[in-house]
Amino acid sequence: MRKSMAAGAAAAVLAGLLGAAGPVSADTVSADTVSAAGADSAASGACRPALTVLGALPGPEVGWPREGVRALGTGNLSVGSSRGRAAYWTGTTVHRVPVPAGDESSELLAVNAGGLMTGRYRTAGSTSWVGFTYRAGDPAVTPLPAPADAFAGLDVNASGRVAATSSTREGVVVVVGGAVERNLTFPTGIGADARVDNLGGINARGDVVATVTWPEPDTGGRVEHSVPVLWPGDGGPARILPATGNTAWVADVAADGTVVGSDWFGFGYEWSPRVWAGTDGSLGSPAPLSTHPSTSLDGISPTTGVATGTARKHIDDLHLTEQAVLWPGTGPVLALPRLADGQPAEGVAVSDDDRVGGNAVNARGKTRAVVWKCASRQAYQP
Repeated sequence: MRKSMAAGAAAAVLAGLLGAAGPVSADTVSADTVSAAGADSAASGACRPALTVLGALPGPEVGWPREGVRALGTGNLSVGSSRGRAAYWTGTTVHRVPVPAGDESSELLAVNAGGLMTGRYRTAGSTSWVGFTYRAGDPAVTPLPAPADAFAGLDVNASGRVAATSSTREGVVVVVGGAVERNLTFPTGIGADARVDNLGGINARGDVVATVTWPEPDTGGRVEHSVPVLWPGDGGPARILPATGNTAWVADVAADGTVVGSDWFGFGYEWSPRVWAGTDGSLGSPAPLSTHPSTSLDGISPTTGVATGTARKHIDDLHLTEQAVLWPGTGPVLALPRLADGQPAEGVAVSDDDRVGGNAVNARGKTRAVVWKCASRQAYQP
């Protein structure tokens, strides 16, 4: 699933990862690695807490797509973007995804337990994204069946179903086996001219969550409403999840239907963490990180209930910087270590085997893809 993956027996899946795409040397500068970095402890069964810097593709850092991990696969597999190009990592070694020549930018957004990845690329001079799937070692990506204006959001679940929103964002489709399986329409209560602002994800049983936005007609579109929407995997009617603010964002969905996200209070640029229970959709609000005015939750593990995200500063605050966080499933949000003092870090994905993936800025001011191993043992109350 997007941003998080259950750990399990994966030797057969990962055996072919050093395929046609080929590895690029990892950037593993010792000064960029906190605690017991470098050793992959999965093979020994030991949990050695570490903040590990992953390798980078050749070329200069770009502003977007942002350097970093977007999702965690089984074992030591991570996927995301490096130097503005779709990339995956085995351990700290980076591999380029063979998107078509002439692409302007690309990124991987999700990976499932079988190693199936999904992402998007955009060709030079185009404003539209092309969605694709990919397996390590394949000579090329496989475009998803869609019109030329897709895709804005993508996720893949354990059965290989890909949830996608087009750049026109008028709905969500579920693609399986190269064909559209479901067209998800908006539920009753959504206003006219609605669109999908962001795709939260699809879980193992096929539940899909997204943020749906529509304008307030009497304001000429200047005021908008954004609500979290869940489409059950069993084909039942879509429903709007409860929200406490005018803008509620969903970010990820666990196997049991638990959803994480945030309410955004735009005038104060404040994010408040939110959790919708998988049992009944009831809304919970973990206490944000104590040192920051706002916190967002951006990923949840498939089955352990652990979430990750980022403690965020106010736009006018020149002193604070973003800090990656971990929410254990109860109690307040906790901080994760930075790569360098005073430098920002973001948590994006969390796995059942206690890894968190994201990005962090090093002492030289460079953004790097990172993984916090044994993250719960590194989390602390500042």
